[in-house]
This record gives sequence, C-alpha cells and structure tokens, in this order.
Amino acid sequence: MQPFPFEELQKILELKDTELEIDELLFTSTIFYIEKILGYPLEDHNYNELQTVRDCKVYTNQDNITEMVNIIDMNTKLRVPHCVIDGRTIFLLDTKLEGHVLFLNYNAGFLQATMPADLKEAIIKLFLLKKKEFIKQQNHEEDCAFEIPKDIQNTLDIYRRKTL
Repeated sequence: MQPFPFEELQKILELKDTELEIDELLFTSTIFYIEKILGYPLEDHNYNELQTVRDCKVYTNQDNITEMVNIIDMNTKLRVPHCVIDGRTIFLLDTKLEGHVLFLNYNAGFLQATMPADLKEAIIKLFLLKKKEFIKQQNHEEDCAFEIPKDIQNTLDIYRRKTL
C-alpha cells in the first residue's frame, strides 16, 4: 500500500475528473523521481540483512523501520528474544551476542499513518510543478526547463541525509 495514495492527492487538490489519467501518471512520475533522489522507496518493504554485533548493537541498512519481523543469531541458529530498536540502531540486551552475526528480517518505509507531513507537502508541490511543466510542453512553450525549488530540495535533502 502506498504511503501517499493518488486518491488522497486528488482530494487535497480537487483534481478534475477529465484529467485523472494524466494526473495519475504525473503523480507516479513524481513519486519515482523523489525515490530516485532519496535513494530508497517510500513504500513499506521487507528487508533481509546479515549484520555483525559490535558493542551490543547492530545497524540496519534501511531507515523508518515499521516492524522487526525476526532476528536470528546465525552462530547458534536461535531467535534473539530481547532488543531495543531506536531508528536504525538495534540495541541487544544479551552481551553473549557480541561478535555474532545476526540475520535481520524487518519491514521499513512509510505507511499512510507515518508519512511525514513535510515530505507529503514536497510531493504535492513537485506534482504541481510537473503538471505545470507538462502543460507548457503541451502548449509548445519555449521555456520548459525543470528545476526543483530550494524549499523542496531542502526537504528532500533532509530525508536523503538520514540514509547516509
């Protein structure tokens, strides 16, 4: 399920029924464009990783964890029962796991309830800019240069930096 569905955008902007197909394509294009800039999908996905325990903690490759499905100690093949998750860091309560390799199975991304308002606003603004550019191209106007405004770029930079 998309964290920000087209139907919600349609309600917010009161889009015309006659242009829905084009608007939906522009919206999909906007989402793909933002995901390319950020370097990760916005939608909630399942990830599997192998991580080595250092100082009783491991770090996930993905941010915005929505669910930790399973943690398996690959040295003993047993499930790790107790941990604390803080962002991308998983703190392990069992000190015997130090140096062990863990298999992490988790879901990460945004859900409709967890989609940040500033990122949603950036998507809406970028959609409107892409629609404006599309209309200019349809009218064969000369000035069709597309640039992301600084406020949108700053918002996207915040979410891109979180994964570095």
